[in-house]
Amino acid sequence: MRKHDIAISVAEEDTDVADLIAAELKNLNVRYYYYKEEKDNLGKHLINLTMDAYGKRTKYVLLITSRFFVNKYWSGIELQMALAQLPQGSVWQLRLDNTEVNGLPKHKVYLEWKDNPGEIAKVVKEKLTRRKRMVWERLLRICTMLGILGITVFLWYWIYNTCCRWRILKQEYVSVLATERPFKISNVEVTVAAYREYCMVTHKVFPEQPFQSVDSMPVRNVTWEEAKAYCEFVKGRLPSELEWTAAALAGKNTVYSGGTSAAAVAVYHKVKPANVGHKKPNALGIYDMSGNVAEWCEDWADSAHTLKVVKGGGYDSAVGELVVSNRRAERPEVRLRDVGFRVVKDN
Repeated sequence: MRKHDIAISVAEEDTDVADLIAAELKNLNVRYYYYKEEKDNLGKHLINLTMDAYGKRTKYVLLITSRFFVNKYWSGIELQMALAQLPQGSVWQLRLDNTEVNGLPKHKVYLEWKDNPGEIAKVVKEKLTRRKRMVWERLLRICTMLGILGITVFLWYWIYNTCCRWRILKQEYVSVLATERPFKISNVEVTVAAYREYCMVTHKVFPEQPFQSVDSMPVRNVTWEEAKAYCEFVKGRLPSELEWTAAALAGKNTVYSGGTSAAAVAVYHKVKPANVGHKKPNALGIYDMSGNVAEWCEDWADSAHTLKVVKGGGYDSAVGELVVSNRRAERPEVRLRDVGFRVVKDN
């Protein structure tokens, strides 16, 4: 932490000049270090005092240079400390005569002594004020840039989520005629956004979603009963296994829903699902029936009625689990990180 605005470095023979300047600086409320006025240095090591005063604890150094200054050991130490520890432009020179000082550029003479301590102090004050203003302006520019960046990120996030919500509100129901009883099925899986809106309207508890879930991803951790309740709320139902299979094949004889290339139609072997509709749809325009998340079906998977059918494979599945004919059996009351659902409606 900087304690002083400026430190005065001067040879003992020139302290009469430093005394006059220090008095003027005090009148202008400039915080300065001047060793003659320090009262609490007793017992402290001189080199530590020098390092603190001419580097660590001061912003700038005023060198009062003369033929005496260049021949003093400690003046040289103070000069080297200042040049080594302070940024370029933070060491200012008040020249009492034409003696050159090693380490300082010969063409830079910041101030010259003309028996004018008041003028010198005002120049120092002006330099300090100008530097402080530059720091504040730089800080303001940084804050402005960060503010613009923050607003940009917020607007991007808002637009992204608004578009995702619009897409969910505009989800389509595709007609499937390949079964005894024609039906319509949602072209995408029920999303996090859609299920959250349902919970808000019905005052139900929204199930905690796995880490990195976003609104446009399929909802997960939903039990079979919760999936069924959502479907009924939107005047629909869960698909039977037969209906799910017919919708997935879309009248084709393919291995996966949408084709023979799993990479083209399915999100699988990943650590999280993708946004709904991320891959190529099948011939009916239905997305993600292979991969992304597996899906609850209406049917019981066993004669004891303890397990429900789950179809489609998920984002963490092996490629063999994406085959349309593949099925899983899960307890209807459990919440599963890779299982969601879609809605069927009767024509």
